[in-house]
Amino acid sequence: MNFIDYSSFFNNKNLTALISYRDKNYAIKKNCDNFIASLKIDHNKIIFPEQTHSSNVKIVGKSKHYNETDGLISTTKKYGVGVLVADCTPVFLFGIKSNHFGVIHSGWRGAANKITTKALKKFISLGNMPTEIKAVLGPSIKKCCFEIGRDVSSFFSRKNLYPKKASKFNLDLKKEIYDEVSRFGLSTKNIFSDSHCTFCDHDKFFSFRREGLSAGRMVAIMKVKNI
Repeated sequence: MNFIDYSSFFNNKNLTALISYRDKNYAIKKNCDNFIASLKIDHNKIIFPEQTHSSNVKIVGKSKHYNETDGLISTTKKYGVGVLVADCTPVFLFGIKSNHFGVIHSGWRGAANKITTKALKKFISLGNMPTEIKAVLGPSIKKCCFEIGRDVSSFFSRKNLYPKKASKFNLDLKKEIYDEVSRFGLSTKNIFSDSHCTFCDHDKFFSFRREGLSAGRMVAIMKVKNI
């Protein structure tokens, strides 16, 4: 199995929620299409945004093109959604009663600008209650490996910053997003945080911090079966 499957956490047998490993670079469309097809899903039914480390979240409608967008929410079984990641946190959201679902790409810029909160507000606008939403925080760079400068540190909670010498800090990005989700009102039993570090686990994951511009991308997708 060349992916981590979170589907069972959401307790919906018709939901697919997963992230690939680094067996191929899924930023290459052919590789991504083939991966989705291997899941017995029509790759034309998974919508990807044009990611720019923004805090923009869109609800999927008739269009298949979402520029400058780092999170998509679907309210229909017709279309699934996906994002590409390599150190940033993929956040999977699911409305237990509504079957609404979304995937968010949250790096430090997204977290600083509360992209996950913006996504959750859209869930609420669609009729979901915080207690009816589940979230998975997928693999990302962890505090052991994520060094930032003082300028970036000003965006984050002191409790998630670990001082180093020369005005440097290590940031616990995953905990920052976890706290963001918790403050919004999701029950802790409805939040799962994957413990993998994309920088440390070099055999499993791409890491932009480790590999630079040569880094490939993992793909994270969600879809409800159209049955």
